[in-house]
Parts: sequence; structure tokens; C-alpha cells
Amino acid sequence: RIMGRAIGPNGNAGGRQQRQIVATYPYHDEQGQVLFEVVRFEPKDFRQRRPDGKGGWAWNLNGVHLAPYRLPRLLRSKWAFIVEGEKDADALARWNLVATCNPGGAGKWRPEYSERLRGRRVTVIPDSDAPGRKHAAEVAESLLGVGVEVRILELPTAKDASDWVEAGGTREGLLGLARAAQPLTAATLAEWRAKWEPKQKPESSKA
Repeated sequence: RIMGRAIGPNGNAGGRQQRQIVATYPYHDEQGQVLFEVVRFEPKDFRQRRPDGKGGWAWNLNGVHLAPYRLPRLLRSKWAFIVEGEKDADALARWNLVATCNPGGAGKWRPEYSERLRGRRVTVIPDSDAPGRKHAAEVAESLLGVGVEVRILELPTAKDASDWVEAGGTREGLLGLARAAQPLTAATLAEWRAKWEPKQKPESSKA
């Protein structure tokens, strides 16, 4: 992680609208080599960068093979949490739990990430907002499509996994909730979606 460095609006040092890097999240390949980093700024913003081969960074992902977060640890485990962001995954990792997410946040899950999870048991923790729930349902559907055993766990009184940790939730409490969740089927996933999706307002009649 890199803390407190002033960065311009295009990822360059300096610049008219300076921001501070407050966290960096490295994504690795199967051998543990850095593929790229997600960089978090304050004021809150995210950018992605890749090693430029010269000891520095290029602020783009041109030619980069995308992968789930914390991939080497994920590949060594048969069970994992899927959360929406790197901060959440790191919060659970500090409890020695295997947790991952996709780069780019909600709505950016790819079928190849699900392939990485074949043969595993997964608990998806949605962020408690409409984009987060929609993302969780999309992830769960993709995972069911490759035969992964999937559970959905909505955290009580917490908007996401890191909020659960910061609010005093415990590792044992989280694991207990995860174990109590029932494995999904296509039918129960449809029930989750029906519960989450706001009822559509009828369209006004047109003359």
C-alpha cells in the first residue's frame, strides 16, 4: 500500500486537481506475480495501473490478463467469500478467511472468474444497495452456471463486509451466518431477485 502521495487527475504526480493515494490493491497471477493494481484515492476515486516493465507504472490495463483479487490464495482453497470490493476482501483476509472480488466493482463480473471457482463452495456477500444486490445476483447466476455451490449472505446491520468488521462483528459470527445460509438453486436465486428488485411503477398510458 502507498499512503499520502499527491496524484493528478490522470494518475500522474502533481496536477491541478491533486488527490491522495490512500490504498493500493495488487492483483496477482497464479504464480504470485503482479498483473495490475487498483489504486484508491481520496477524495474517493479508483484508477487501475500495470507494471510498465521499467520499474514504474502505466495507468491503463492495455494487454493485461484480468483475474479475481487474491487469486493465489483463492486457488489453494475450496471455500471462499465473494465481496464487492478489495477493502471488503482485505477486511476478511485479516481474519484469515479467503475472500475475493473482481476488478472494477459492481457489474463487472466476467464468466472467466466463475471458471476459476469451479469445484468450490462460495458465499456471496452483497453490498446493501441496489447496485450491490444486482451485482451479487449476477455473480451468483454466473457461478451456478458452472456448478459452484453458492450461498448468499446479507449481513444484518452492515452495508458490506468491512462495515461488519468495523461495527464489531466477529469472525465466528460471520462464519455462523454463512453456514446457516442455504445453497442456492435457480429458483431460490429468483426469489432473492424478486425480494431485492423494486416493484416497477406502471407506465403512464399514452394517447
